[in-house]
Amino acid sequence: MQNRETSVGRFVVAAAAAVVAALAHAEVPQLDRVRVVEPPRAIADAAFTDEEGRATRLRDLRGKVVFVLFGFTNCADVCPLTMERLGQFRDGSGLNPADAAYVMISVDGERDTPAVMKEFLARYPEEFIGLTAPPNQVTPVAQEFSAAFFKGAHDAHGHYDVAHSPQIFVLDAAGNLRAELFGASIESMKAVALALLAER
Repeated sequence: MQNRETSVGRFVVAAAAAVVAALAHAEVPQLDRVRVVEPPRAIADAAFTDEEGRATRLRDLRGKVVFVLFGFTNCADVCPLTMERLGQFRDGSGLNPADAAYVMISVDGERDTPAVMKEFLARYPEEFIGLTAPPNQVTPVAQEFSAAFFKGAHDAHGHYDVAHSPQIFVLDAAGNLRAELFGASIESMKAVALALLAER
């Protein structure tokens, strides 16, 4: 009898916790090319260096909806296109600039020094942030997002490419992963952002 009561008690506690969790965050809308992360996934704090050479942590972005791309400055196609998309969203969404952050985390820390990141970001809106760190420090962060990347073989001139996850990840104001965007429209991106901002 006692075991049964213990099991029932655990069930009640678990159910109550689930209700509290559901009430703690808004429902991210189900939209085309948007994968909702449910339940929200807490992303641990991590240290980087930004394009100005300043020590920066993920927690420094709390309070904003954060759009994150794992990429690298030598990327020939996906990264420039995605950064352009973020720029279009930033310009066309109508969001208060103080409510959102746009971040590229380098998956090529060997080449992407702060100076290289700064030069790369010069073609994008000035508030865009570039974060870099050695690959062995970026790997555990990428794993928390379920983002993958790996370095290709060197060619005869010592050049190499880096394969990486192409989607944009969206963090809420508390630093939780809430959605992944796979070429989503500006309207869909705005709907996600507004849903997350409504929680604050």
